[in-house]
Amino acid sequence: MVILNNLKNNSSTKESLERFININFQEIYDFFYNQTQVDLYPYKKEIKQYLRQAKKQITSLDLSNKTNGDFIALIVETCEKLHLYMEFNLFYNHLSKSNYTLGDRLKATHCYCVGIKKFDDYYQRTSLILNLLENSYIEENELKEKLTVTFINFYLHILYNFGKNNKDRIISFRRDILNRITESNFLDKEVINTIFNINIDNFKKAYNDSIRILNDYLYNNNLITCSTKSVQMEMSEYSKKLYKLQNPTFEKIRQVSVDYIMSIGKPDSLYYKLNQGITVIREEKLLYQYIFSYGKMHKEKLYSSFDVVIHQLNNQTINIIDWGCGQALATSLLIDYIKENKLNINISDIILIEPSQLALSRGLLHIDVLKEKPIKIKAINKDIDSLKYSDLIINNSQITLHLFSNILDVEFFKLNKVFLEKISTSQNGLNYFICVSPNISDKRNSRIDMFYRYFNNNFDTKLISDRNSNIGSYARYEKIFKVLNL
Repeated sequence: MVILNNLKNNSSTKESLERFININFQEIYDFFYNQTQVDLYPYKKEIKQYLRQAKKQITSLDLSNKTNGDFIALIVETCEKLHLYMEFNLFYNHLSKSNYTLGDRLKATHCYCVGIKKFDDYYQRTSLILNLLENSYIEENELKEKLTVTFINFYLHILYNFGKNNKDRIISFRRDILNRITESNFLDKEVINTIFNINIDNFKKAYNDSIRILNDYLYNNNLITCSTKSVQMEMSEYSKKLYKLQNPTFEKIRQVSVDYIMSIGKPDSLYYKLNQGITVIREEKLLYQYIFSYGKMHKEKLYSSFDVVIHQLNNQTINIIDWGCGQALATSLLIDYIKENKLNINISDIILIEPSQLALSRGLLHIDVLKEKPIKIKAINKDIDSLKYSDLIINNSQITLHLFSNILDVEFFKLNKVFLEKISTSQNGLNYFICVSPNISDKRNSRIDMFYRYFNNNFDTKLISDRNSNIGSYARYEKIFKVLNL
């Protein structure tokens, strides 16, 4: 791989390494993160050799430069993915001494791959590891799939180190763990059961079979087949209620969902099915639950974002691209904001991008209920990785506003150069970008930073807002910018 060779060739000093990272971070990220585990494994020996040779230069990088911290965090995550635990500990410990936040999931990994001398050490750390993973789910919005992989890696670490002479203890350990996670909502018990049911008489074969099961799990678990049919606006009992609303607003629409969820007793099971809001919704009840659980958060964050930028679009005609739009909450809130503030902004075209057909159909309904004038809408029923250049074409020369609400930090799509170039080559003229997500960790925030960096490095870009302060009770990481000539 060219980028790995170039990285090696530019790591002779910390100065040359820092220059290379800051110029080529996107390509480095694409290689280390955007490849699946099975694609990266052939380079394991080469990566390990590089990290050992360049550890002095890497650990000498100036961590006041956030890109350097993002690079080491990427190395830490790669070491976890490739089970390079000695290197993982080295760079995890180094980064932990700075103000850079990695999150509790990687802290759980650190717990099981350092200081283990006997089998009982795993037992003693199991509760702490489970608590860290659960906290990562609840407090840091970490994805269930990533937490599950970390948990399975914990088990595989035991199997690899003690599988030869401790078969009975490992079987007992698996049984105990399954009992302990029976009621948990932060792990995917189906894949755990699959791996725990593998016969371990030949522990090395069991280990390798488990690795094969995990390969591509993160990227394939939530993807759907691209739709070949156009998505139609929802017509249902729900739509009848919305069309009966007098002077409809987002709050009135949300109240319909609130009333429904309250009427069925606020079941926790629906909330957990949302998987921190990133589940591709295939069940109507989850549409109500999502607005009930996350509607207020979207409004707080987006209204604050609109406050600093939307007035610049007054007396203009604009297009909107709503990325990972769900039920089109971001676009709906923008329509409400324009009306509330009596702005003269005409919306010409809207592109809605969403893998859930149910959510997309309801999003079309929400816009139809709230709009005051005809709007041309293209509904694209795809996940972001499946988008084509042609999907993003808008046949006019108006300003385009891109809404990335709680989507750029989500690690289920590849924030790679191919994706970024689809945006930059398909759009023209003046483009505004509103990028706002939870402020979970520096590692997750790095995706928003990288997104902005691509445009700032390649186009005439002006940063309008850069905030990591809370908005009300909600943690926020935000970048708003405009690109003058795409």
